[in-house]
Amino acid sequence: MLGAGSLDALKRIADRANDVLAAYTPGAIPRYGDVNGALPPLPVDDPLSVAAPPGAWFVTLDERGARTYTRAGSFHIGADGTLQAIDGARVLGTPAGGGALAPLRLPEPDRTLGRCGDLHLEDDGVLAYTRTSIDPRTRERSVERAVVGRVALARFPAGSNPQRLDATHFGAVAGVVPHLGVPADGAFAALATHARDVGNVDIDTGLQRLTEAYVAFSALQAAHKAEGAGSKVVMDLLK
Repeated sequence: MLGAGSLDALKRIADRANDVLAAYTPGAIPRYGDVNGALPPLPVDDPLSVAAPPGAWFVTLDERGARTYTRAGSFHIGADGTLQAIDGARVLGTPAGGGALAPLRLPEPDRTLGRCGDLHLEDDGVLAYTRTSIDPRTRERSVERAVVGRVALARFPAGSNPQRLDATHFGAVAGVVPHLGVPADGAFAALATHARDVGNVDIDTGLQRLTEAYVAFSALQAAHKAEGAGSKVVMDLLK
């Protein structure tokens, strides 16, 4: 039967391996801080893909309606017209008309009529599109810019790390209230547009730490085997 030391060593191997596997996951934060990396966002063609400034998080609602935080900003429009993260979590922001944080949602009439052209996110977090309409009486075509709202950002006080749910999702620490705002508001820097966060894992350091975890487990295994062999010798002498 594996002892507590062996189980701990195997868990370290699994955790280190997961950090390495997350190295190319957008918005990934490693479990171990000693493999943190700092890579610039990767340029992409997607107009709904943005990267948050350092130390900032996008605010989302998961399937249970719980507020979570992520740096994965590769967004899309869901079937219900809301701006969503890769996993379907709805992105929160301030509506164009003002008010409390809410999921950013395209106006139903424009969405139904297919009038949401050139949908994109701007560096100040504005979700905007080009509304094209035709006057039924004059047949004149009009084009105007329409704003859905601005995506929200959150920052946690220094020393209060958010609760890690998985490599890309985090929850708030009990009793800690994050500072909320929007990009380029003076408290938060602007977003990087047409960009994808490449994660915060240094692959080379991660592989090194994984190797060290394997070596530590091998040493523990050898010691356990030697201890077993020694016990057998003693038992043989006592026979």
